[in-house]
Amino acid sequence: MPIVSNTSPLIWLSKVGELSLLKKLFGEVVIPEEVYKEAVEKGLEEGFSDAFVIKESVDNGWIRVVKLDEDGEKLCRKIMEHAPEIHLGEAQAIILARRNKTLLLMDESSGRAFAEAMGLKVRGTVYIIIEALRKGLLDKNNAKETVLMLASKGFRIEPKLLARLLRDVEK
Repeated sequence: MPIVSNTSPLIWLSKVGELSLLKKLFGEVVIPEEVYKEAVEKGLEEGFSDAFVIKESVDNGWIRVVKLDEDGEKLCRKIMEHAPEIHLGEAQAIILARRNKTLLLMDESSGRAFAEAMGLKVRGTVYIIIEALRKGLLDKNNAKETVLMLASKGFRIEPKLLARLLRDVEK
């Protein structure tokens, strides 16, 4: 079943070499145009290697870029008017997930809270690693290494949550 992703899970999973977990877990990932611009176009301009990985996945067809229709764009503008902390990519991802009635991947707390208030099921980057562990796509050591690599590369995770997560991986 395809899912919808915002920018940050794509970037973080690419940074730690695990973007393919999305394909293995869900088969297809749908992203709005603005997420593509943020993750790929801006990333390529800046020379970020994760942008190349994401672009290759789009080129291979398992990450699909979707353009919202006029009604979707109007709804995005309304979301951003009422919740100025929500960026265009987040708003577009929320709209797509709502229309597709599917899981939304998003790490940003304000976007997650807004999406959940709209009744969406929202998960983040760490969920992907835990789900991959549960499904046997990663073993305990790989899962712990991936979580620690995320933290070392700047992924924001509170130390207490990181410690609990590492304990949970052991179980």
